[in-house]
Amino acid sequence: MITLAKERQNKIDSINIDFESDNILPGLNKEDLEKLSIENKPVMLKKSIIDKNRANHPEVNPCEYNEIIGNALYNPYVILPGGDKKPYYNFISKTGENKNAITLLQVENTNSGYLEIVNFFRINDKALRNKERKAKK
Repeated sequence: MITLAKERQNKIDSINIDFESDNILPGLNKEDLEKLSIENKPVMLKKSIIDKNRANHPEVNPCEYNEIIGNALYNPYVILPGGDKKPYYNFISKTGENKNAITLLQVENTNSGYLEIVNFFRINDKALRNKERKAKK
């Protein structure tokens, strides 16, 4: 029997972003789906989002994309609403000292049959605390 930790690690290890096309990633963890009350669907990272991310977050080295997305989606420290936009959630994972991976996921109204990644990058602990504080309001 596969343990929960092993299942999460298998999903993280399966991430291998192709920068030249859309990417279909594993669905979220069962407990996260239940927490958000959403159905299980694969996750899509569109090539257009990869290109947008390269332009908007040049501080993130493309060799870090697999690690950021994998840890945030499949080993989240916290899942927070993505601002005022209800069908969006920030999946955030602690990946080091003052270093956190964040992936914004659209979970409704995608018309594609997938949960869709909208953005991904790194934030420090101060930015994480600010997001947690805003979510409590």
